[in-house]
Amino acid sequence: MRLSPSSRISFVTILLLTLITVGVGGFSVQHSKGNELRKIDAALEFVAKSAYDNPLQPVSAALYALEQSRLDITLALLTRDGQETVINDSTLKYLGAPDLPIVEEATRRTLSIGGLSPYRLRSVLLEEGDYILVLESTADIDANFQSNLRSLALFTFALDSVASLLLFIYFRRVNNREETASLARMQEFLGDASHELRTPLTVIKGYVEMLSKGQLIQDSDKARAFDRVGTEIIRMESLVQDLLLLAELGESGTREIERVDLSEIIKAHGTDFITLNSQRSVSLDVASDIYIEASRDYIARFIQNALTNIIRHTADRDAVKISLHSLGKKATLLIEDAGPGLPESAYRDDIRSLNRFDKSRSRTSGGSGLGMSIMSAVIQKLDGTFSLRKSELGGLAIMVVLPVAKD
Repeated sequence: MRLSPSSRISFVTILLLTLITVGVGGFSVQHSKGNELRKIDAALEFVAKSAYDNPLQPVSAALYALEQSRLDITLALLTRDGQETVINDSTLKYLGAPDLPIVEEATRRTLSIGGLSPYRLRSVLLEEGDYILVLESTADIDANFQSNLRSLALFTFALDSVASLLLFIYFRRVNNREETASLARMQEFLGDASHELRTPLTVIKGYVEMLSKGQLIQDSDKARAFDRVGTEIIRMESLVQDLLLLAELGESGTREIERVDLSEIIKAHGTDFITLNSQRSVSLDVASDIYIEASRDYIARFIQNALTNIIRHTADRDAVKISLHSLGKKATLLIEDAGPGLPESAYRDDIRSLNRFDKSRSRTSGGSGLGMSIMSAVIQKLDGTFSLRKSELGGLAIMVVLPVAKD
């Protein structure tokens, strides 16, 4: 199942928030427990040291240490034959000494003993082979630790719930804004499209009515009418195809994106352009092995539109220069011509659907008027930038910057 971008962002955000909360909170809870255990260990070590420092009366020294420090510690004597006597009782529910290997290990370091009544154990080996057992309960510490873990889990859940709610509200508002903007663009798009389609439909309707009513009698007039109707139908087909492409480019989905050799595509189209326009001076300066992540169909349509615009709007012998180079993580494509260029305002205006920069470029040139809009939409779809400027050749320069594909 493929998650939407907002769902992926929410999942990653909640995951990171959970990891940070559990990590910091868990460290704090564990550190607090460790501090409490170190206090117990210090107390047990103090009693054990008192017994070691007084080898002639170790039990009395241990009891004296307990009285002086007022520690809640259990003191027991374990003989070599396994007999055990509790010398000092405490709140610990003492159920008897652990196995002898554990008691021997406790002479070197303090140990934790689990069970129904957990405690910390430190033992002192006497000269006769008996042991003094020094014990203090850790039940309260363990209970606090479990309580802190539960509190941490509840806090993490509450924090994740609040974060999820805030992310839901945020993305809902973003989606609403995007839907509103998309609706506005669609309304503008439909308005412009209907305006563009109205002209050829009016022409076709007018000539059809004249032909059906017999108002055109001369064969030459009828031929001209049929010719005009055919021309407008062809132009409408071109317009509809361009409108469909623009609609596709405006959708969130896209055609298959792949790693394509932009250098090879530019060289192929440039070579074709040179072959079909032998009267022009065409300069082709294309660096090799520049790859981008793109749809091959979209890139091909962009180049076709750019070169078709040059053919339609420049003289047959106007020079053309096509160059492609890479700089760092960007690829720069520049298509220039020596034609008349565009009005000054066109280099500052936004490129919008159905916007013609030069009103003198008549619809009779054969285009739908959507060339620039399609080119801009294609580059925007590929996360690139599209701009117009004056060419060093004297005409129009189209500049495109695209991210190169990662190795």
